[in-house]
Amino acid sequence: MSEERRKILNMVAEGRLTPEEADRLLNALSDAHGKKRFFKVRVYEKNNREKPTVKMDIPVSVLRIASRIGAAFKGIIPEGMKVSMQDKQIALDEFTPEMIDSIIESLGDEEKFTLAEVTDEEKGEYVEVYIE
Repeated sequence: MSEERRKILNMVAEGRLTPEEADRLLNALSDAHGKKRFFKVRVYEKNNREKPTVKMDIPVSVLRIASRIGAAFKGIIPEGMKVSMQDKQIALDEFTPEMIDSIIESLGDEEKFTLAEVTDEEKGEYVEVYIE
């Protein structure tokens, strides 16, 4: 049994998770062993979309688990990056487990699903948020 599965089952035994919540988490873990998908954020400087100045990749399986446990993005994203993304009207901590599931289910075999693209003309930055 994997350490992740053991932790989830212990949380059920301690009453911290319902069996239904545990089932969802275990399914997310199973999905993680299939095709790996990542939630990605890229920030590029003016006229340079070859090499990002900010690169963040979160496995979707971690995203699902974090959102279900209630941690969401609060403990995952560095504070400076949160402020930068909030300046560009990207509020990652507003994603709910249901929203994440809906997005993932709609992906199918699509290689890349763009959630947001933001251009800051004043600062000369381009931000891309997607799942791949």
